[in-house]
Amino acid sequence: MKKIRPIFLLSFLIFLLSMPYEIFATNNKNVLDLERSRELLLDGYIQSDFDNHQLAIEYYTEAIRLNPNNFYAFLNRAFSRHQIKDNPGAWDDLNRALEINPNHGIASYNRAIVNWKLGHQLSSIKDYSRAINKDIELKNAYAVRGILKSNIGDAEGACSDWKKAIENKSERATLWVKENCLPNISEDFLKNTENKVLIANARRKYAAGELRESCNYYEQAKMNGYKAHNLSWKLKLKFITDPMCFIF
Repeated sequence: MKKIRPIFLLSFLIFLLSMPYEIFATNNKNVLDLERSRELLLDGYIQSDFDNHQLAIEYYTEAIRLNPNNFYAFLNRAFSRHQIKDNPGAWDDLNRALEINPNHGIASYNRAIVNWKLGHQLSSIKDYSRAINKDIELKNAYAVRGILKSNIGDAEGACSDWKKAIENKSERATLWVKENCLPNISEDFLKNTENKVLIANARRKYAAGELRESCNYYEQAKMNGYKAHNLSWKLKLKFITDPMCFIF
């Protein structure tokens, strides 16, 4: 999320310098509260810039208390919460920010990142799509949306997004396209995307206690050429999953 900071700073300065009180204010107390809320927002941003994110969150929280519609306080508190790995809190803040301003590209881009961290892949794809429509971080949005599409079995969509990322000068996407998409989508990549879905379903069924169904998905993935690449997963499959599925 740090990569969006220059974009945010420009918007933030414009906000501080140009926001007329009359949009929100109805009396002198409201004016004072809004002014103090903006001061606290700036204090929070300064602390965040020094990586003092816990203190920054306290400033943003007080700014929100004084002005519950302080969009930038929610946006920046989400950033600080993300930095201290409070992704559920960041998700809540970004939801609130997008309630206040549904068309803000940076908020959509940041929520896409948080949704991915929380495992909400379809929601993340939607948010990256919103960010792309706002021309925010195109090379990263296309590249990551391509990864997410590969995770849900959409190899063609993944290659299409990575090619778009190349147009926006993403070096990683260039490698992924060469490895998986040229001259046509490779058979290995197609199998890998299919296996990601099968293994995800196997894990979901296992977590639900549906062991027979879990093993069925796992066996389909094995027949499709699935092999674990991580050593810990290889050991788990060999000593836990394979014996369990032999019984079922």
